[in-house]
Amino acid sequence: MTTGNAVHGWADPDFAECLYAFRDNVTGGGELGAACAIYRHGKPVLDAWGGIADRRTGTPWTRDTAVPVFSVTKGIAALCVLALVERGLIDLDRPVSTYWPEFGSEGKDRVTVREALAHRAGVPVIGGPVDRAQLVDPIGMAARLAAEKPLFTPGSAHAYHAITIGWITSELTRRVTGESIGTWLRHHVAGPRSLNIAIGRTDADASPVATVDVPPEHDTPDIDPNDLMARPISMNGLIVPRISGVAALVNDPAIQRAELAGANAMVDAASLARLYAATLDPVDGERLLSAATVADACTIMSTGDQWGGMPGPTWGAGLMLPGGVQPMLGDGSYGHDGMGGSLAFAHAPSGISFAYVRNRAGRSGVVDPLVYRIVTRLADTFGLPLPRL
Repeated sequence: MTTGNAVHGWADPDFAECLYAFRDNVTGGGELGAACAIYRHGKPVLDAWGGIADRRTGTPWTRDTAVPVFSVTKGIAALCVLALVERGLIDLDRPVSTYWPEFGSEGKDRVTVREALAHRAGVPVIGGPVDRAQLVDPIGMAARLAAEKPLFTPGSAHAYHAITIGWITSELTRRVTGESIGTWLRHHVAGPRSLNIAIGRTDADASPVATVDVPPEHDTPDIDPNDLMARPISMNGLIVPRISGVAALVNDPAIQRAELAGANAMVDAASLARLYAATLDPVDGERLLSAATVADACTIMSTGDQWGGMPGPTWGAGLMLPGGVQPMLGDGSYGHDGMGGSLAFAHAPSGISFAYVRNRAGRSGVVDPLVYRIVTRLADTFGLPLPRL
């Protein structure tokens, strides 16, 4: 049943302008379905959702609708690794091979966890054909990645490890905890905080799921899937290296049940904002990360042009820092965006955490006008410099 682009939810009066901006996005700004949530100092101040979860059926978006968030997954996985740092199980400045000895082959023995999380390990691609059964086998793909010869001297440059970063974070988690990253996330992060966040859906995940829609005008151009710049996404031709191709992948229920820690988390906005809130303040009496761990993880590791000459984001230890097409709320922000246009971040100076998820892909390579319609209102609320649009 189609209910149109109705918007539901609430906002603290101080954040009413953000709610109005979200309503504009859904009722006339071009969204199909979306949700936005904001926390401040560990408490919710905005929780809104609306529109259609599936264009084919007209199913309305509900508060607990989960949606594939593409590379927002990388930020979630990074927070899991940083939680292990917080617990003393991982040291960011020790080599990855300390915890995963096989990774030290082919000259990768000195690449640190911090460098690997900042896309400096030199292994954004993997050799040989990859089929779907292999893609959803994180242990097997981690073994292949460990044997891979780097494209460049690790630590000397950065290149976006679009999917392979997920096998780094997942294997590190498995080596030090004995649990897969999806299981560890469920047991130690999502479960204790009642978060509807999964890297690998299970039968226990009963929330409705939105279907990502890619309008033709927002799709990316055709590119040879075997081109070196396409292979980090295409997995040597398995995945069509366009937004529509990756959307087809993450919309597949079988893929949603796999643990691809770089690409296929399923979340709702309130849970995502709550996760980042727990990196700033206690949530349900417990803080996920200390201020010292957050500050250390936000040390800039990679910025400027990537290996190969393309511009890239600014990275800390697995966290995207403000710059380029994601100014967030400026200095003190950290989080991650996703190919479809979803975004989650925290801003330490204001105590704000923010999440925006959607199922109609936005334009890539630009400061998204719908997401930043809300972020600019948020900046204005705190008298912060407006994000550069």
